[in-house]
Amino acid sequence: MYTDIKTILQKAAENNFAVLATSPINMEITRGMIRAANKKKAPIIFLLGQNMMRQHAKAEIIIPMIKMLANEYSAVPIATCLDHGNDPERIMYAFRNGFSSIMYDGSLLPFEKNMEETKKIADLCHQFGMGIEGELGHVGIAANGDEKDESIYTDPSDAATFVSYTNVDCIAVAVGTAHGEYPHGMIPHINFDRIKMIKDATNGMPIALHGGSGSGDENIIKAVKSGINKVNMVTDVFVHCTRKTKELLADDSKIPYMNLMMEVENSVCDFISHWIDLTGSEGMAEKYHAVDKMGLLTSKSRIDDGE
Repeated sequence: MYTDIKTILQKAAENNFAVLATSPINMEITRGMIRAANKKKAPIIFLLGQNMMRQHAKAEIIIPMIKMLANEYSAVPIATCLDHGNDPERIMYAFRNGFSSIMYDGSLLPFEKNMEETKKIADLCHQFGMGIEGELGHVGIAANGDEKDESIYTDPSDAATFVSYTNVDCIAVAVGTAHGEYPHGMIPHINFDRIKMIKDATNGMPIALHGGSGSGDENIIKAVKSGINKVNMVTDVFVHCTRKTKELLADDSKIPYMNLMMEVENSVCDFISHWIDLTGSEGMAEKYHAVDKMGLLTSKSRIDDGE
């Protein structure tokens, strides 16, 4: 069933679990991810970044495929979300091509400006029945060591003001993770107390942890227990696919390409299943069934029709 992040994450916050948010860039990865969600009976969120769509995963191709598979696996809530949108042209592109949700990233703007710009996008999203995620604090780049810079962490008091003013459905926070790959052997230190403080300050609203890749299983589990409801993981699945492809070719350099892709898809299914376990969302798809019977899960907006 195709829905939005507001619908998915409200249930996650109410029931103290998180939902995996990850990126599909082709058919095999997308099907592997949805098969995992179906196997685990868990909701899932698909992220597509601005540059990702420019370089390869065009929304005109990926979004219709996700919608088709969402209808096929109708018992599993599935949402799409523009990830770290800050380019007006790309945001409108996402609107035109059937995304169900927008993550607007104004984290590099001054606080007041971030609130103003985020509110504009939130008002627009809600007008069309779409979910909206904002970011406060700044989730930097792992290669730069940004996860150690506590000056860019999210302030709980500011988070309360931000959420109240913008009316976002979810807030992405900076609490010690970063995007990309960490140096070999490094696992980031996550400030779990900061997560709890933000959760309390925002009256239990959904909170997103970006930069989940490389954070370590125990950290993810503890972050969810501390109040995280959306776990973004992209780098790790791409690294996994690369490694699996190399392994398959090393075992059989003459493997037919279709077989290669089928094996990668199966491997993605197993890999994503493990991450669903970490988020605590296994079996949680059942909590959305009552909502779906009232006709509230499937987006009814013009955007859903690609208009």
